[in-house]
Amino acid sequence: MKAWAVISAAATRERGALLAALSAPERQQPRLLQYILAANRETRFGEQHGFGKITRVEDYRRAVPIRRDAEFVPWIERVAAGEPRVLTADAPLAFEATSGTVRGAKLIPYTAASLSAFRAGVLPWLAHLLEQRPRIADGVAYVAASPVARRRAAFACKLPVGLASDAAYLGAELAPTLAQVITRPPPFADLARWRVGTLAHLAAHRDLTLISIWSPTFLLELLEALPGDAAHVRVALYEAGNPDAALRVERALTEPGGLVRHLWPKLQAVSMWMDGPSAPYAARVGELLPGVYLDGKGVLATESVLTVRQSHGCVPALTSAFIEFLDAEGNSFLAHEIVAGRRYRTVITTPGGLYRYDLGDVLDCESQGVAGPTLRFIGRAGVVSDLVGEKLSDSFVANVLAHVPLGAALVPRAQPWPHYELWVDAEDSPDELLGSHVDELLHDNPQYAYARQIGQLHELDVIFAPGFAQHRARELALRGARLGDAKSCALILDRSQLPSHISRVRH
Repeated sequence: MKAWAVISAAATRERGALLAALSAPERQQPRLLQYILAANRETRFGEQHGFGKITRVEDYRRAVPIRRDAEFVPWIERVAAGEPRVLTADAPLAFEATSGTVRGAKLIPYTAASLSAFRAGVLPWLAHLLEQRPRIADGVAYVAASPVARRRAAFACKLPVGLASDAAYLGAELAPTLAQVITRPPPFADLARWRVGTLAHLAAHRDLTLISIWSPTFLLELLEALPGDAAHVRVALYEAGNPDAALRVERALTEPGGLVRHLWPKLQAVSMWMDGPSAPYAARVGELLPGVYLDGKGVLATESVLTVRQSHGCVPALTSAFIEFLDAEGNSFLAHEIVAGRRYRTVITTPGGLYRYDLGDVLDCESQGVAGPTLRFIGRAGVVSDLVGEKLSDSFVANVLAHVPLGAALVPRAQPWPHYELWVDAEDSPDELLGSHVDELLHDNPQYAYARQIGQLHELDVIFAPGFAQHRARELALRGARLGDAKSCALILDRSQLPSHISRVRH
């Protein structure tokens, strides 16, 4: 397809730029930093931090403190209010919402430079994938990067939350070409119908060659629902005038591997998260789609691309951001200075107006060489639960549980399906809707709300276990902690700290 040839050429160019940066990060990263600072020195942030006087990386570290997302909120609120030249000289084009550490949601402004930076990170991955599986170019791709549905937000600046399409995130120049090879299910006002409609849409595409998602549980929600939804999917296909696809759905369910054999015989690859908590779910995708290449994504946050998958592993996205790597003592290093076998927390400076922004992502440096370092995502700094991409932090959960009049904690559980348990330190609660109330408050986190809406996260269970907080303190004491130092924790990730006795469970 001609469109794929255009995309491949653009991806190859961006990959060349990334590989050149990886071969000399000690020169490329300071140059990128100077470019970002020069472009934004006359902004409110740039003037306050003396961007015009900064000539070295060391100067920048002294002038600009590392900040978490909550510390950027006042600046971003000014942008949303319509104040010009706050973080960037260029006006923002849109906002994106994602999980915050203290507030449930945080806003990230996107500029033209932001989108160019995303393109500089995503296209090298696509070049690698096309090299691994060139027959992807024989068909169309299903890309699910944006939420299926989002609540519209109104700001004084009149800008939307989210761009018009997933293709738009790679810039206006390439968006029309990408739109030719990305198949997009129509929007569904009723989210309950989204699953059937999406399955019917994909079943109609025998030419599907690539599925690109984030969490594998997103895809499992579709694939594992097909047997139960098959009748509705077939009806939708008949109504759309595609009886052949309806017959293929029926055949696909009659044998192992039928999804690949009958529905998507040209499917070459599924790209998704495969590290950490996502690993067992990715393996399940592989079982349902035997023979299809599974491509583990690098780290891409709403704020920036951080790592890019290449043939020898995930490499830092040096053409997307100025990236600092912090060791356990808080010392800052650039990509060429980090050491294999060491663990680092990442801090980014982006063309989109985030300066020494602490992402909180923790990476292991697996190797270091002439082609740059390779990195593996470990998790989030601090206490954070991330079953399917929701990133619930302890501080956010604590704010939610402050509304519960009983001692309580939230506990993630991956099996038999991803969901959360609300552990309550009491025999019972007079509030029969306690779980629903907590679930509603957790919806302030947009990723949690989205995962609940489409079924990636199942309903909250309420566990009544009187004395569980004391039990946890005793468990920690047995492991060497002083009993008085066992702080109350709103988010408990280690289930071994929980008692076996349970008063009752409310589903």
